[in-house]
Amino acid sequence: MALVARILVVDDDPRIRHLLEVLLSGSGHEVVLADSARAALEHLRKATPDLILLDIMMPDMDGLTLLGRIRAVRRLAKVPVIMFTGGGRELEGPSRALGADLFLEKPITGRRLKQAVDNLLAREGYLLPEGERVASLEEVGIRLRQALPEEARFKALWLKTPSRRALLHNLVAKGWTEALVRRILPGEYDLYDLLGHLAYGWPLVPLGDRAARVQDPRLAPLLQAYREVGRLPLEGDGLLEELARTLYA
Repeated sequence: MALVARILVVDDDPRIRHLLEVLLSGSGHEVVLADSARAALEHLRKATPDLILLDIMMPDMDGLTLLGRIRAVRRLAKVPVIMFTGGGRELEGPSRALGADLFLEKPITGRRLKQAVDNLLAREGYLLPEGERVASLEEVGIRLRQALPEEARFKALWLKTPSRRALLHNLVAKGWTEALVRRILPGEYDLYDLLGHLAYGWPLVPLGDRAARVQDPRLAPLLQAYREVGRLPLEGDGLLEELARTLYA
């Protein structure tokens, strides 16, 4: 299972934040930094991370208080939290009592951090909309099919720019953002293939193989845009629909 995840790091020390960002982003994770508990709460009002790294000793609101507030929110109740501090192991008991999944003492080595993060993410499975977690891609597919039309209809809608735009807008409204889908199956793939693979069991076609089907020089600028974002643009003229027919024929 791919372990690429959204991780929120909460620490008032800029050196620690920078170090953790370097270590985690080096493993392919998307890292969001918060320099205080209040900044973390502001982010958590809008987003559900896959994992939170939380310092205990902070000036405006300590990490234990913040952890209690996190666990009081149903959407965040099962998000794994790693507590870390230089204050000693006497804080481990209160941390676990409030729902921390792991307690680490500073300084934290890169190897220890990577192991802890990977183990927690592997345990938790795949994060879906509304904070739901499932253990397998088969379960992901079951949930995703509930948000998509039947297979033939999906293929037809994708070929036309307005209907493709409406389809993706509807998916986002249901919590199935492109970023979420790409976290579940990282790699150089067309979003069309990722959705088709997860929901309908299609084989995955590498993005480069799809792009190689296009030989018409008139489509070169659109093809470049397609390769850059990993899906067809959502705005365009008749040439865009010609590109769609060529890619998915």
